[in-house]
Amino acid sequence: MPSKGENMIHSSQFSSQLKLCKLPQSQRYSLPFECYWDAFVYEQERMGVFANQWLGLGRADRLNQPGEYEVFELCGQTLLLIRDQKDALRLYANTCRHRGARLLQGSGQCQAISCPFHGWTYALDGSLIGVKSMTKTEKFNPEDFPLLEYKLDRACGFLFAFLGDNPPELKTQLVDFAELHQPWSLEGLVTTRRRVFEVGCNWKVFLDVFNEYYHLNNVHPTSIGNIYLKPEVQNKTLGEYASQFGRTSGTGALLESQQQDALPKIDTLGELLGSGTRYTWIFPNMTFAAGQESIWVYQANPIGPNRCEVRQSICFPRSTIELIDFEEKSQAYYQRLDDAMDEDIVALENQQQGLSHSPSLQGRFSTLMESNVASFASWYADKLTDA
Repeated sequence: MPSKGENMIHSSQFSSQLKLCKLPQSQRYSLPFECYWDAFVYEQERMGVFANQWLGLGRADRLNQPGEYEVFELCGQTLLLIRDQKDALRLYANTCRHRGARLLQGSGQCQAISCPFHGWTYALDGSLIGVKSMTKTEKFNPEDFPLLEYKLDRACGFLFAFLGDNPPELKTQLVDFAELHQPWSLEGLVTTRRRVFEVGCNWKVFLDVFNEYYHLNNVHPTSIGNIYLKPEVQNKTLGEYASQFGRTSGTGALLESQQQDALPKIDTLGELLGSGTRYTWIFPNMTFAAGQESIWVYQANPIGPNRCEVRQSICFPRSTIELIDFEEKSQAYYQRLDDAMDEDIVALENQQQGLSHSPSLQGRFSTLMESNVASFASWYADKLTDA
């Protein structure tokens, strides 16, 4: 079945389906299946969901030296994150202002940003400082051609970017986020491992599975499925995010077989929060689990309707990292992330195969087990309607 295109997304049937995503949560329907594979919906997301929203870029404690950079793709655009000479992180379009060549690839460190095509060179602050064969070009002023820069901001140790014009203050999007997560002292946590990989599924499919309890027994029957108890009722939040806490039998940050390797609990959590895990989804594209000893974070960047790039990180308190046995015990935490993710990817790519070019259908949510996913569906339906 080909993409239904503009006629589909503005049809009365599709509009009616989106309205079902905004019913009270106990009555709410899932997003129409086209939202997970249709190319036109994907293009609408760029305008309605990503262009005018602060987007999560993971943790901010990275690229520690001037000139360190990483390149990534987000909604079809290649972006360059780099630390400048004044120790500030900057986000640029990874595009030369001369004739549009890609400037850098992957990650690394540089003294200046030089275009491999014609040699135009930019300082780390984005200013054009070197051009070849332009001396006879009339009225050419290098100051008119800096790199295109996007706004960055941070909150609770997380980094955010705004790719549109006239960004609002980040706090208007997050509102009570810092207050709800204050017990974890998120700002002071230190990232100890990062991993980047691609998954053959829509970006929303990936974030959905991280935020629901429903799949645990089927997808993770012997790894982590028996650790998680029935979750608490979802928190009421004021910002554009969803959060739900649940108790665990042991720690959710380790496999069932490695619970003996648990590191110390974060000492500010108290009895209740120290007995489980809080799962939070900052709309649209960043989610994390705040556990007893650590947090693990996922940023899902769409690179097509049926594929996404995932950036994973795990963070601990500095006092934990300084323990003599941290290096040894942390390996069990990394293994838990990898083993559970391998199981998730099999399920996610199978789900994407079922969704792709499917009829126009919708499912229903389990009110308790899929609360965060249902909250996102309502938020997303609003954004897509306004696109």
